[in-house]
Amino acid sequence: MMFSKRRVHIPRLLKLIAVLTIILEPSIPAHAAGHDGNVEWNGLSHVDFQDRRPLCPLGNEAFSIRFQAFAGDLTSARVFLDDGGSTSWVTASVEGQRGPYDIWKARIPATFSSGIGYYIELNDGIDTDYLSVSGISDPVPVDGGWRLDFTTLEHAPLGATLTSGGAVFRVWAPGASGCSIRGDFNGWSLGSPMTRVGEDFIVLVSGVSAGDEYKYFFSPGDIWKPDARSRAFDSGSNGNSIVEDPFAYQWQVSDFHAPPQDELVVYQLHLGTFAGRNDPVGTVAHPSGYLDAAARAGHLAALGVNAVMLNPVTEFPGDESAGYNPITAWAPEWVYGSADEFKYLVDVMHQNGIAVLLDIVWNHFSFSDNYLWYYDGTQFYFDDPAADTPWGAQADFDSEGVRDYY
Repeated sequence: MMFSKRRVHIPRLLKLIAVLTIILEPSIPAHAAGHDGNVEWNGLSHVDFQDRRPLCPLGNEAFSIRFQAFAGDLTSARVFLDDGGSTSWVTASVEGQRGPYDIWKARIPATFSSGIGYYIELNDGIDTDYLSVSGISDPVPVDGGWRLDFTTLEHAPLGATLTSGGAVFRVWAPGASGCSIRGDFNGWSLGSPMTRVGEDFIVLVSGVSAGDEYKYFFSPGDIWKPDARSRAFDSGSNGNSIVEDPFAYQWQVSDFHAPPQDELVVYQLHLGTFAGRNDPVGTVAHPSGYLDAAARAGHLAALGVNAVMLNPVTEFPGDESAGYNPITAWAPEWVYGSADEFKYLVDVMHQNGIAVLLDIVWNHFSFSDNYLWYYDGTQFYFDDPAADTPWGAQADFDSEGVRDYY
């Protein structure tokens, strides 16, 4: 199948798709990508908030960017840099493959400037196109590209992002007049006030490590809240957010290909009951978790299963649930195990030839323990008055900030 060149804008949902690529590489039909003088736009992707290493580069720190293209499509690529005083080009090269894609990488040298912008030039023989913050184009972009501001650090992803020697915290709180970050790293004191940048608050804190617990403290009202974009929660005791290192886990399978959709044999799996009570494989009576399910991967493969569809595994109130009452869209349920144990489950399934599908709830949040409700003292994640569903409050998807939460 030939993918024709079309003028497409990189959709917001690309962020969501990118988050799921570690779980299931989509079944892409065979295509005619190659050195044919035509850059295949449909295969291009660069998600800035996750395709930089480190995720939040600091001033005078070299970093790398990655982007994807259909395997064998590009003859060359390079990255244009503008630090406000000079411009330059950096050559990109293929670092590896993921499914039907080549993963390209460019190393960006450190700069003493207060910021830097970049966009990507893509070549397939005589055809040259560009990938920038506003999309893909034939002409040279005029949008300035993706911008990194080393003073405000507003290029940091929302949530907690580990850096060299600490972490950057960023939270969307348009209704708060002030915010500070309190956690294990500062003795839960007021010593780390955050700076307002637009509708967000941002701060770089030294001495932060993976595993540290923290919360935001909003004013007025002296409101304690966990991180809306936390990668992990200690919801069993105090509801603190936990700093996670998303790159700590070492994947054993990096080239998994999901079976074609018309060949899937799907087993729907509820983690809490799959290998729990009275099950000798389960390590605890009830509920079971990621490691327990991983221990049964061989059994599933022997049944002829080549895909499991997990009931929602995002954090929910209590220890037992079908998963359809989430309190976040970002953190895996703590009672099932850690984020790295969840990755291990996916890895083991892939080792056994089993794809992992996620049932994800984006329509609503739980009636109880919904910490996004009046998050900073004002109601901005939900309609006011609330638009309820039979399962919980529906998020205010008319709001750009709410859409960006996902």
